[in-house]
Amino acid sequence: MKPENEAKLAKIKKISGILQWICKSFLVFCVYIWGDMTWYLVSWRGAMPGMRPGIGHAVYWLDFCGVEFKAYDLSDRDRVMVGIFVLLISAVAFNGGYQLHRLFGYYSRGEVFTAESAGQIRKCGMAYVLLGVVKFAWMLVQRFIANAQNKEPTDWPSTVVIGLVIVAISWIMEMAAEMREEQDLIV
Repeated sequence: MKPENEAKLAKIKKISGILQWICKSFLVFCVYIWGDMTWYLVSWRGAMPGMRPGIGHAVYWLDFCGVEFKAYDLSDRDRVMVGIFVLLISAVAFNGGYQLHRLFGYYSRGEVFTAESAGQIRKCGMAYVLLGVVKFAWMLVQRFIANAQNKEPTDWPSTVVIGLVIVAISWIMEMAAEMREEQDLIV
């Protein structure tokens, strides 16, 4: 390998290692958010409508995916629905972060144009498609939540399309990696 290419590969390995650590931090953040939101919903279980939090409580408004409501106004059914979607979105985000972590792991080992790394890109694209599906489901479910007001336009169609484009790119990369492997065997 040329010295310039070795230097570029070393940069790729170094940057990928840093990005892999960022992904690990994101995974911890996803677990923290899920736990924090679950505790928040459960902690207001016994609160009465109209009751305001005391000085010990930091926030009583919940803003989740563009829908803002008061946690103490939620019925048990609404709490379960919000809890399920907090879990779903956290799980989908965790999965996407995990797939990126694995992809940067391949890159940090110098496995850039391989079928395995293309497969990881496909898994990242599928995680993005899944995020769009969960956003669409949240858009439908928010109508059932008491006092829910959506402040943001929904972007689930673009999320699904971008995920499908990433899947298509990964398919092309996988085919190119297979062609390269065949060419390396011939030479």
